[in-house]
Amino acid sequence: MHRFITILFIAIFALQLKAQNAVEDYDSLSQLPSAVLMEQGRTYFEQRVPGKALACFTIVSDRYKGHRRSEEAKECIRALNNIGCVYKYFYFDYVQAYSHLIRAYDLCEELGYDELLPLVLLNLGDLFNDYGDSYDSQSLSQQATDIFNQCIDKAFESKNWELLTTAFFNLSSQNYTLDLAKYENIFSTEIPDSTPDLDYIRLQYKGIRHIQQGQYAEARKCFEQQLPVVSAPWGAERDTLSSYMNIAKTYALENSHAQEAHYLLQALDISIANSDDDLSAKICKQLVKSYELLGNQELQQQYRLLYLEKMEARQHSHLANIGELSYINELRKQEQRAQELAEVRLFQQFLLLTAAIVLLVVVISVILLWRKTRELQARNQILYEKYQQTLKLDTDESKYSHSNLNDSQKEALSSRIEQILNDAKAICQQDFNMSHLAKLADSNTTYVSQVINERYGMTFSNVLSKFRIREACRRISDEREQYANITIEGIATSVGFKSRTAFINAFKREVGITPSEYIRMAANES
Repeated sequence: MHRFITILFIAIFALQLKAQNAVEDYDSLSQLPSAVLMEQGRTYFEQRVPGKALACFTIVSDRYKGHRRSEEAKECIRALNNIGCVYKYFYFDYVQAYSHLIRAYDLCEELGYDELLPLVLLNLGDLFNDYGDSYDSQSLSQQATDIFNQCIDKAFESKNWELLTTAFFNLSSQNYTLDLAKYENIFSTEIPDSTPDLDYIRLQYKGIRHIQQGQYAEARKCFEQQLPVVSAPWGAERDTLSSYMNIAKTYALENSHAQEAHYLLQALDISIANSDDDLSAKICKQLVKSYELLGNQELQQQYRLLYLEKMEARQHSHLANIGELSYINELRKQEQRAQELAEVRLFQQFLLLTAAIVLLVVVISVILLWRKTRELQARNQILYEKYQQTLKLDTDESKYSHSNLNDSQKEALSSRIEQILNDAKAICQQDFNMSHLAKLADSNTTYVSQVINERYGMTFSNVLSKFRIREACRRISDEREQYANITIEGIATSVGFKSRTAFINAFKREVGITPSEYIRMAANES
């Protein structure tokens, strides 16, 4: 709770500071030409300063007021496209990202700027693709595919080869069920060999085809050949990372999980170096699964913790980026509204936290109630069994009312029975029964049953369980080598029980706790 309050204070302080800076920057930024603002905005974007990037692009987009073709209209479309990217990649605000990108798309359609359409479609496709992945939505993923297809067609028509290769890369990345027949135009001789990443995406196509044909080794060769031909003009490391993920996929399909983990680790190094917490978390999740299949619990736990760390870092990053939004609101002279928006967001987070705490308390309460109910049921079962045993003993007493045993004979037989029951070697044999006991006591089963009922107040089976459980407790507490590491199943078998379940039920009935609890207590005392 203290941590959350600290984050809230930091966020509020950041909002106030951004508000002051925004008012001071607005006058100077608004005097700059649109071309200069666009260049500065792209620089801020690359430097990961989203607030100032958004400010530059917003001023440019607000300058266009008409509905006619002009250079100002083109700059507005580019600015709207870039604003959508800022909201998507830094603020993770998919609604705002979609709003600006669809405005850019509509302007392209309205004004007939077909040459700008592929760029807008590329970012719209990325938006739907990421949103579909985040919410595991098949319909959104299909929409992303449709948009990428439209982007590839438009890019081919306008001969925008770099956008074509980028669109196919984004569409095919980790998409191993792609309908490749639709994309054979990437092998067109019309595309210049100098196009960035052309060889890379062609190898991607071939690798996916080999995977679909079950030729995993051939697919791997294609993906390995991608590494030396990466030629993206920006973000080349994303291509290298994707190749490592592809290679890891081929090993996963061959159940070679050690090799899979090796390449996932190389991909993880790149994502961490690029401070991509979202992708790092995704890779860590795959590593957890790989090491689980390898049976390496230590590394499985290590990457599970790293996954949680990256998820937490992502949340902190999202919270910090939300504070940047006030910068733009201040540029539009709406300081009060920006502060109200920040307060609403903080209040929503507080409500979410409160709801999470309440849910946690409810879950814990349900678990405790369930455990108490189970314990009560177990106690009731024991009481029921004891009562049934009492009823049986009452019946047995009437059955033995005409017995010929006198008190002296009963005492002698009782002594012999006691001696035999204390002989662990005898009673721990799994086939030990009333007949064996009667034979060892030099008597018959009727007299033995009578003496046991009268002396112990129990049936033979319960008396036998009692002495066997007593021997089990002795063995659990025995620190000698022969019993030091014996399992519950081993103990149960060694004292004559035929199943683990029967042993545990008898142990709880006799001792009141489970064998596991008894073992833990015995270990703490030693």
